[in-house]
Amino acid sequence: MTSYVYDPKLDIEKERLLERDKRTSQRRSIALEGIEIPSGSSILDVGCGTGVLGFDLSGRFPDSSLSCIDLEPATLLEAMSGQLQEQFASFIACDASALPFCGKSFDVVACQYLLQHLDNPVHVLGEMRRVSKKGALAIVFEWDDGANFAHPTLPAELDKVFEAKTKLINRRGGDRNIGRKLYHHLSASGWQDIEVRIVHDIWQGPDDRTAALKGTELSLLELKPLLLNECFVTESDFDLALQQLYDFYSGDIFSVVFFFAAYAVNLDT
Repeated sequence: MTSYVYDPKLDIEKERLLERDKRTSQRRSIALEGIEIPSGSSILDVGCGTGVLGFDLSGRFPDSSLSCIDLEPATLLEAMSGQLQEQFASFIACDASALPFCGKSFDVVACQYLLQHLDNPVHVLGEMRRVSKKGALAIVFEWDDGANFAHPTLPAELDKVFEAKTKLINRRGGDRNIGRKLYHHLSASGWQDIEVRIVHDIWQGPDDRTAALKGTELSLLELKPLLLNECFVTESDFDLALQQLYDFYSGDIFSVVFFFAAYAVNLDT
């Protein structure tokens, strides 16, 4: 079951995903260095969102076939509209906890920013293993809010709003600290030869980071009604935090954000 807190039908959500993918693409490229997939592989993108992960993988590895699944039909329409002419992909609206494929169907199964929104990520990873062939590769990308840090410390109101976002997702069954748990979640679902890589993004010293912070601002603005309704923050604290967001991160800081990439192999016969 998903704890997804965003509304894929909203224009602000479409804009947020676009901004997030701008930040993610470079980190994903670094994380994929040295990863080889045989020509002609079948790839499954689970919880595909706008399809950026699946399109990226199929573009890197020639002659591969791509299947994309997502719970939200509206999101799949966005993914289909972003498909390049030379790419061929199938799109299916379904629940990741019950994948509509026969066992041993795919050479690569992948997901990005999906597990943090699930109340049972181990089950979904098990479903991904069920539909993968022997020797298939699992690719998982996630965040871990608890691993990130900054100095000086964040202003009180901004820190409170970030914590409120984490609490909102966690209260609904998700886990914003899932990056550190990928190894054990993959192991518990039967995957083997597990490797977790971390790509860090460092900001140091003053700089204009307006463009880089746009996705964060959109995320907070979209979640504002939920955060207020759940009484996690007051409106005055929220509005002050948005002002602090750009002032703090454009200032004389040292900040590190971690992007987690996990790889595993299905060795079952």
